[in-house]
Amino acid sequence: ILKRKNKKISEIREYIFLSWSNVQIKYRKLTKVSVIIFPLISWSSVSIDLGVLFDNQARLLWIHAPSTIQINESFEITIEAWDAFERLSATYTGTVNFSVRSYNITNYVMLNHTEALIPDTYTFTGQLLGSDQAYSIMDGKDNGIHRFSMRINTTGIHYILVSDSYTKNTYVSNPIIIKNFTQPNSMIYWGDIHTHSHLSDGSGWPDEHFYYAEKIACLDYNSLTDHGEIMLFSLGSIDYLEISTNQANKPNKFVTFHGVEWTNVDTGHYVCIFSKDRLLKAPMLSYMTVPTTDSLWKTLDNFTNNTNCQALALPHHTTKKSYIQDWTQINPKYVRVAEVTSVHGECLFEPRHELSYRGAIDPPPIYTHGSSVIDAFSMGFRMTMYSSSDEHDGHPGHSLSHTRAYIGHQRPFSLWHTRNEHPYPGGITAVFANNLTRSSIFDALYNGRIFSTADHGRPIIRFQINNISVGDGSTVIVSNQTSEREISIFLAQDGAPVASKSNSASVYHNWIPNWNASIEIIKNGAIWKTVKISKSITNISIIDNKTITGVSFENYCIERDGKSYINRYSNNPIDPSTLNTQGFDYYLIRVVGDNGRTSYSGPIWVEY
Repeated sequence: ILKRKNKKISEIREYIFLSWSNVQIKYRKLTKVSVIIFPLISWSSVSIDLGVLFDNQARLLWIHAPSTIQINESFEITIEAWDAFERLSATYTGTVNFSVRSYNITNYVMLNHTEALIPDTYTFTGQLLGSDQAYSIMDGKDNGIHRFSMRINTTGIHYILVSDSYTKNTYVSNPIIIKNFTQPNSMIYWGDIHTHSHLSDGSGWPDEHFYYAEKIACLDYNSLTDHGEIMLFSLGSIDYLEISTNQANKPNKFVTFHGVEWTNVDTGHYVCIFSKDRLLKAPMLSYMTVPTTDSLWKTLDNFTNNTNCQALALPHHTTKKSYIQDWTQINPKYVRVAEVTSVHGECLFEPRHELSYRGAIDPPPIYTHGSSVIDAFSMGFRMTMYSSSDEHDGHPGHSLSHTRAYIGHQRPFSLWHTRNEHPYPGGITAVFANNLTRSSIFDALYNGRIFSTADHGRPIIRFQINNISVGDGSTVIVSNQTSEREISIFLAQDGAPVASKSNSASVYHNWIPNWNASIEIIKNGAIWKTVKISKSITNISIIDNKTITGVSFENYCIERDGKSYINRYSNNPIDPSTLNTQGFDYYLIRVVGDNGRTSYSGPIWVEY
């Protein structure tokens, strides 16, 4: 009996041991599988969007043409079919028809007849299946984009109209001014001078980047400005950036500028761009090798003196808490233009200011004076407003990160998360220049002959006071404090559908452009006059004869340990009485469309 009991106990023990061993084996296998599967599931939950992955159906057309063209010259127009995420639609096979709407160049009355050679009716060719990067398909089909040759022989302001069989809508191009341009710096060129690639925390390689900028975003100029702090630890990246930028530069076709972003936490970021064919590499512009603004200015001095090159240092996302701008430490020699909008939002005003309609990401926890661009103007710093994308998604000139296409599987891929936190469309800037060369475009940027917009739109704006335009000093001198100032604004709006915060450009059945907008004339940091408009083309003239008083920032300064600062984030003590416009007034304009498009020009300063 005992032998049988012992045998039974042994069998039970052996069974338990074997069962436990099997459990351990299965557990180990499950653990190994989990190590692979769980991260994939976790990544997929935030990095896969089935709509973005599979929906490449065309939703609308975008029409691009040059803003200015000499009379009797042929030019190229580009038609792109965009999906719900503003990407090219590889599957688009619609048929398009062309027409022209023209206006007299002096009285803006619609013309009854325009002499033009327009393209014939055309049917696009495409794929059966969609693609998240249709422009990379090189099989001879259109894949959502086609370029046409055209000619208009009538002086005027023109819009190209394209009717589409697929979406059943008619789309309107950007405005085109055609005439005999004889005055210097009359031609308009569009670009994006703050962008990033895989060389730092962006997406895509430089050659992909410049291809998209030129061929897809239809930019005239571009600067790839990767972060010096990241390139510092990537062997050969700065040389690669310099070589790629020079290779992409094609005078009279597409202009590139050398650039790098200096990413200082204490005093704000500066995007540094250069006028010639060399990039500052020794030292590399990073806060680790060039730790302070003073050392940045000295480094730029040394480089520009030794190379006979010019440089610009461009402040951006100035109201962002992590990198808040300290205007008291700028160098006017290099800080001549200031970014008012990007994928981070608008920093013309503090994000909680009543005139900050669009807002911006990551402001300080409480309202903070002294970081916005308008505050810098009121402190007396003379700069011109510009817009850029600061894109990190591989799409310079037309970022997609405000759409759901910021997602991780969207090409070009990135190892960084930076494109996930950019809910606003990127902006672009127009320059008035003689021609499309590095020297001419940089001269326009350096001297502030610019205006800009907060998305892919390309309006035309001419802002003048007493016939003095924005740029080349932007200063009007009058005889006394009550002298009349004639404020003149010409605006031709873009007819393209508009992108907005966290929303793609979109249309509806029987869509037509919404031309309703407000032209805000902002004087000394406050709205002086708002003009409501409802037409595509507007020309207004208003007289201001109020006493010129200027404006001061002094009352907004704070005291700390017996010293004065512009705000609690600044570590640079100042004399508050110096932060003013010296009794002079400044004016700028902001065009706020009912459709969501925002554009900027100015300031112009008035002295006596």
